[in-house]
Amino acid sequence: MKKEPLNEKLIKRIYGISGPLDEHKRREADHIGNNIFMVLFYLMTLGNLIPFVLSFRYPQVVAFGYPIIIFLISMVCAFYVTSQTKKTGIASIDPDMLSQKEKKQLRNPGLKAGLFYGIFMFFGIPLLNILMDDSKSYLTALLNTRSILSTIVAAFFFGLTVHIVVTLRIQKAREDQDDD
Repeated sequence: MKKEPLNEKLIKRIYGISGPLDEHKRREADHIGNNIFMVLFYLMTLGNLIPFVLSFRYPQVVAFGYPIIIFLISMVCAFYVTSQTKKTGIASIDPDMLSQKEKKQLRNPGLKAGLFYGIFMFFGIPLLNILMDDSKSYLTALLNTRSILSTIVAAFFFGLTVHIVVTLRIQKAREDQDDD
């Protein structure tokens, strides 16, 4: 069995491709990635010049506004990638083409995503609270009841959302396969 290279794993993970990465899926993923690269390339080259010039006169505005603008542009790019992968159909699930490992990964996807998200948030949010507020210790912020409960609720809803999305994708793939 041929081992899958790291770049193919990353392409499949980023674009949500399940099954083998054939020429059509690779070509479509490359096309979408090239479009996003062009936008982000000019954003990073020309977009950094504007804050650099403005930072001498308006440093606080640049300090608050620049990260927000970069975040919004990144979200627009992410929405574009998501919509294009859905439009081109490269992220559709074909149950017959899945390997045994990929079929195993599709079992309980919401539980896995919720646990990963919950663990990350459980340790990450108190760290952010410590970085923003100097009065608490990390252990106190970590064992805060409010933090624990909010992490559990957020992880549950995130996992439920992921489970519903993946289940609907699998159902749609089975219906499409039955129609053919």
